[in-house]
Amino acid sequence: MQQDPSLRPPTRRFLVLGRCGDKSLHKSWTADTSVRRNWDLQLNSYAKDPANCPDEDLPTVFDHGTKWDSIARHFRARPELLDRYDYIMLPDDDLLMKAGDINRLFEIAVAYDLTIAQPAMTPESYISYPILLRIPGFRLRYSTFLESMACCLKSCYLRRLLPMFERHFTGWGTDLVWATLMEDPAYRAAIVDAVPMTHTRPLYSGPLYSSYAEGIDPREEIHKISSSFENMPHGMQIYGGYLANGWRVGPVAARLLNGAGLLAVGMRSKKRMAAARSSAGLLLRAFTQASYRPEQLRARPGTDMARIGLGMRRPQQVQRSPRT
Repeated sequence: MQQDPSLRPPTRRFLVLGRCGDKSLHKSWTADTSVRRNWDLQLNSYAKDPANCPDEDLPTVFDHGTKWDSIARHFRARPELLDRYDYIMLPDDDLLMKAGDINRLFEIAVAYDLTIAQPAMTPESYISYPILLRIPGFRLRYSTFLESMACCLKSCYLRRLLPMFERHFTGWGTDLVWATLMEDPAYRAAIVDAVPMTHTRPLYSGPLYSSYAEGIDPREEIHKISSSFENMPHGMQIYGGYLANGWRVGPVAARLLNGAGLLAVGMRSKKRMAAARSSAGLLLRAFTQASYRPEQLRARPGTDMARIGLGMRRPQQVQRSPRT
């Protein structure tokens, strides 16, 4: 009798849990079979035809909810996965990525002790936020904002966030706070420019959005989450980073280089004007907020975030420095 793969001792430290439908691009993630992956792939599927999402390294789980309530149920039913793997990536199914690049994302997350990270987006991508575009010359940029479409989290941190996903399962608003919810969040969240990905689906066109007509209001969820904290950061901040050559740069240099790079890359993107505005904002903040350092979000008493214990602990007194 063949052993259930989910019960075998792990040989890889990392997990990619892809939320996949009938038109999923997840095959691109494993197409290069010459790469020795450091991650297992499991699918959490909303496909109508099960044949479109067969078992990968672990058995496929079928769940026809929205992304975040499905992911919460996935780990509530399989908590051993959070113990088995050090980091877990949660990509959408409309992303083109290579196996070797996903390897690199996990390696960089470990090397720089990141709590949460994401690949940078190629200029060909459909983008919501130009700050996430891949900037030549950078290895990674420390940021107060990471999007939900391809986040990679420490498993222990993902465990802490599951109650938030259960309450705010569209995901709208969670990516405004999860980079600064941990204690002493400075240098814990990064956009990884060394790892590219391409978002292929036009914005607001996926199957998830059809559920909004059924009474789910994502904008209400954004308001609910953002109003749950006393010290929400203003704007999306870049406050340091590492260049491709390994040199560390501080807030001023990171913003100047990011601003200039974004202006060039943004002109080749699908949101040229938005990229130009973001570039101007980065250049301005290089001088007006030169000493910015993110602080842990503080939940307002009586809110959902306070009840589930997110944002209730004060930042630690010992300041953490970036990797040297």
